[in-house]
Amino acid sequence: MRERTAGVETQTRPTLSPAQERIDLLISRVLRSGVLLAAVIGLIGLILFFVREPLPGEPQTLPELLHLRPETLTTSPASLVSGALAGQPEDVMRVGLLILILTPTARVALTLILFLLERDLIFVAIAAVILLILLGGLVGLVGG
Repeated sequence: MRERTAGVETQTRPTLSPAQERIDLLISRVLRSGVLLAAVIGLIGLILFFVREPLPGEPQTLPELLHLRPETLTTSPASLVSGALAGQPEDVMRVGLLILILTPTARVALTLILFLLERDLIFVAIAAVILLILLGGLVGLVGG
């Protein structure tokens, strides 16, 4: 919406309801905290890699860690969580990476809620399709 005051045209923001403002603030907090949390967890995993004595069959050097073959990695959520809780550096870093991947997905889900509150059905549909594509990619149904 544009407003004209004393010959100067200014841009005004549409007024958001209190619920919409709360979700808008929540979206920004989710993005900020998700990226920060992922970075901290990834850094903890990297520190663990350097200070922990590797077990036989585990990567011994950073180049070995970076060149892990997909067939050597377990990808089930249960094994990932149990490995991270056991202090496996690779699993800790992968949990950080998973959080980093889930952060924009959570943002799209919150944006979908915001559009529902605004009753903007076109954007609800667009956000729903994007969320389905992101979730499909996460579970391996899209982009395989």
